[in-house]
Amino acid sequence: MLLLAALLVGCNNAKTMEDAFYKEMNRLEDVDDYNLLKKVEKDNVILFNTYIEGDEQNNEQLIISYFKKGNKEWVLDKAAACYDEWSAYLGDKPYIWCGTLTEPAQDKVYVGDAEANIIEVEGSSKRVWYHLSENENEEIKVKLTDGTEEWLKKVKY
Repeated sequence: MLLLAALLVGCNNAKTMEDAFYKEMNRLEDVDDYNLLKKVEKDNVILFNTYIEGDEQNNEQLIISYFKKGNKEWVLDKAAACYDEWSAYLGDKPYIWCGTLTEPAQDKVYVGDAEANIIEVEGSSKRVWYHLSENENEEIKVKLTDGTEEWLKKVKY
């Protein structure tokens, strides 16, 4: 009996980042549906969206979640909604900078001096960019296919 209890507890541990994601989503009572859109293992992030009945304004919002591996299990550490051109989670390091690209001419995004990662959202013209940073005050610019650059966020000194 004791062994069975230990096995059941062990089965509840999130052995992968994806397990931790599903565990967290199933725990959320107000989320009616969700879609895991992309998993980026090298950065420990998952892009997903949710559906909450009666919350049409926020449904299909693209969200980047960041996971950490703790004591033998993965846990959701933080998440940022990637609406508009840019947004950020600035609670603790690494900070999540992200946004949504909707124009085909928007080619690359730079957060500080680093090129952000871009994820194509399947079945949509949207692309999500993200960058994990140690800096809580980053400048963000987008490079267009014609080589010109536009500021999305400029730091004022």
